[in-house]
Amino acid sequence: MNVRPKVSMLTDKDVRLIHDASLEILEETGVLYENRTALDVLEAHGQKVDRDRGIAWLKPEIVERCIKTAPRKFVLASRDGRSDAVIDGVQMHHMTDGQASFTIDEKSGERRTSTLHDLTLSTLLADALEPIRVLWSTVFPTDASTDRRALFEVAASYMWSSKHFQMVGGVQDPEDVPHILAMIDAVCGDRRKQRDRPIFSMVTCPVSPLKHDDAMTEACIALAKEWVPIVFWPMPLQGATAPITVAGTLLMTNVEFLSGLVLYQLVQPGLPMIYPAGPETLDMRTSLASTASPEGMLLNLPFAQMTEFYDVPYMAGGICSDAKTPGIQAAYENMGTGMTAALSGCDLLVGIGIMEDGNTLSFPQMLIDEEICNILTFIRNGMEVSHETLMVESIHRVGHSPNHHLAEPATMQFLKAGKAYWPRISFRGTYGDWKRRGKDEVQLARERMKDLLDKHEVDALPAEVQRELRRILVQRTGFAANDPRIEGVFRHPWRG
Repeated sequence: MNVRPKVSMLTDKDVRLIHDASLEILEETGVLYENRTALDVLEAHGQKVDRDRGIAWLKPEIVERCIKTAPRKFVLASRDGRSDAVIDGVQMHHMTDGQASFTIDEKSGERRTSTLHDLTLSTLLADALEPIRVLWSTVFPTDASTDRRALFEVAASYMWSSKHFQMVGGVQDPEDVPHILAMIDAVCGDRRKQRDRPIFSMVTCPVSPLKHDDAMTEACIALAKEWVPIVFWPMPLQGATAPITVAGTLLMTNVEFLSGLVLYQLVQPGLPMIYPAGPETLDMRTSLASTASPEGMLLNLPFAQMTEFYDVPYMAGGICSDAKTPGIQAAYENMGTGMTAALSGCDLLVGIGIMEDGNTLSFPQMLIDEEICNILTFIRNGMEVSHETLMVESIHRVGHSPNHHLAEPATMQFLKAGKAYWPRISFRGTYGDWKRRGKDEVQLARERMKDLLDKHEVDALPAEVQRELRRILVQRTGFAANDPRIEGVFRHPWRG
């Protein structure tokens, strides 16, 4: 029997209290839906709507009904079938973080605005990192078309990775949706025939407190109708757009998630949806948000229990840091946020390579975070408890000190079977060996990055698919086919 560590903090009574309070707020205060289509959907299902103010009040019965239609198990598919994220309540899958406005330049070491090349290179590197199963666009490519950024991100992600792509920046123009869906069709064939193996999903966020944006909601309603899985991610700021207490922030997040779950389940009953949680804390001294506060680390645990209560998958925010560069602060904050997320029992753990409250990408940090991911996965997988793994006979044979277990045949067997963890960057040698090595973790991460990118080959899209992606980009952006912004999507980010 395999036993896995799991930490819970709420009692059943606590969970019920939070749920009942959420129903009370949804029914009595309501939610602001700025989008008319959303109001149409809610009103058609018997919910009270004030069209002048854009507010809808959700009855407890509709909330309970929609909770029951959301599936617990599904697949976020890779296009090659080798890196699927199977969402089953048992496995934990790692994801890149996303939308960093800045990147630490590997040549100069300076922090600068992120580019399309940063996006393609980090996508290729993420494809090479084994723990990662789902990709977000790691950066906001400021030199690409801001108005048509979503299309650049879709094309770049499928050009340089075969893993599942989840759009996190959102679709600002609903008219982009048909073009995005056309790209998905070009990559995987008719997506309608692959409803059970979606290679594309969407993150959308409400505007805290208690508001749904117009354009993004319109786009996501269109995507939900096409069976694109929706990650409805509330991001309230504790002490500002959410109450100052940890419990109040938990409640605010829960209310906002349920408001999204109701809308998209009414649009498409049975649509795969994920409950993500990543509220941040307002630092009252600096007036800046903190993504790695102890409050945020703590919240990973009760959110997991709410998702269990609703029987929906949980995406936790972890491996998050407010540090500005790779170093000690990044290490302890990434491990702290990641550990509570892993021990909560989450299905998906977001966060690799991005620091400074999600603002800055560091390529070496991606490799350091890979080490953290591997440690977290090892711990999360727990241990097998059986007569064989207890090694009773070996203990009998070895007996008392000064004998040891190194010579036992089972020792080598279990080592070969992966029962021991082997670090890739962490150093376990002597102090003298460490001094002679003369390299810190960041330097080792850079070496590993170069080695990976020199060797890694992503499964290339067929030439006709690349032509179709290029055609859609040109058509929608109005750029010439040889425009540097178009060419940048298709040029190999490492080899040129």
